[in-house]
Amino acid sequence: MIQVATQRLCAGVGHAIGLIFVLCFVFTTAAFAEMITAEGVAAITGNVTIAREKAIDDALRRAVEQAVGTMISSDTMTNNFQVVHDKILAQTSGYVKSYQILKEEQVGQEFRVTVMADVGRENLQGSLEALGLLQVLKEKPKVMVIIEEKVGGLFGTTAWENVGQAESTIMERLMAAGFNVVDPATVRANIPRDKALRLLEGDPKAAATAGLQYGAQVVITGRSFSKNAGGRLLGTQMQSIQATLQARVVRADDGRVISSRSEQGTKAHIDEMQGGALAIKEASEKLSDTVINDILSSWKKEVYGRSQEITLVISGLVSYRHLAAVKKFLEGDLQGVKAVHQRNFTQGTAELQLDYAGKTSVIADELSTKQFTGFRLEPTNVTPNRLDVRAIIGR
Repeated sequence: MIQVATQRLCAGVGHAIGLIFVLCFVFTTAAFAEMITAEGVAAITGNVTIAREKAIDDALRRAVEQAVGTMISSDTMTNNFQVVHDKILAQTSGYVKSYQILKEEQVGQEFRVTVMADVGRENLQGSLEALGLLQVLKEKPKVMVIIEEKVGGLFGTTAWENVGQAESTIMERLMAAGFNVVDPATVRANIPRDKALRLLEGDPKAAATAGLQYGAQVVITGRSFSKNAGGRLLGTQMQSIQATLQARVVRADDGRVISSRSEQGTKAHIDEMQGGALAIKEASEKLSDTVINDILSSWKKEVYGRSQEITLVISGLVSYRHLAAVKKFLEGDLQGVKAVHQRNFTQGTAELQLDYAGKTSVIADELSTKQFTGFRLEPTNVTPNRLDVRAIIGR
């Protein structure tokens, strides 16, 4: 409905003022590109035409640099400037879809050009990811993998045996994709059996707790098993082995489920155990690729999106008026906060959901230095998606 109305509006003014047409074009393409105004400068050392072209190139490079700046922090830009410059800023043609010269003039021995450039965000995102900066932007989160695995019907019996194929395959795929992975053997040696069973049963809270305990921001838990699919293949000693793998990906700081997937694998083998392991490996490879894409997609929304969901838990409140004061500060004075949603308030503890374009560490810094009337807030836990603070009464 909005899109139709927009198209009619743009069509109606298409033969009027050119600037209005540009604004309509920007509105209808905002989801796919970013219109940026930038100025370029070049020294005139001889031919003015050459200086003009150089000024245009400089303006387009600055436009792309501005677009990159909206996606990554200044610290990341500084620490990775050379890589970003060589791979992105030096090749603006692949990111600028079109541009319009708004102003050009010769000032002394310099030529100055102001452009409005249509910069494609999707291409930039792809390049930043290829440079490995997405995980840098997410502060290189660790991933913990816990998969219960069983191979059934060994050598025609009803026995089961753990072989660890799913865990090792998923970990290999994660590490190949640049993820930091927690050693599952260490985790298994220290997690009590009852908690491990809850993890494998897909309890998001148990997974989140275990992840935080071992410094993991993402936890992958699940079950895999293989079995003989119907005896030996006709005229051979080979057996058809089928495997099923089910897994869930959970964010450790707030227990939010990122992905829930299931895959299957089939192998023909003379040995049930080896065939079962190979079938599980096949299923694990399929699932790993899908899960990695799900994780990266989730991170893209948080890093490149205009805002992300941040859970803010405030404890120690002695009055609802204190909570109202915090909400007023968040909604009116903290830059980057799009909306504040109150989830609950029980016995002095409140849980808020923030739509916020930025990092939780920035919110923690702002709240820790803000002097509210009669109390202040002290951060006690800061993770990428959750912030816990405690109200301290008095100054």
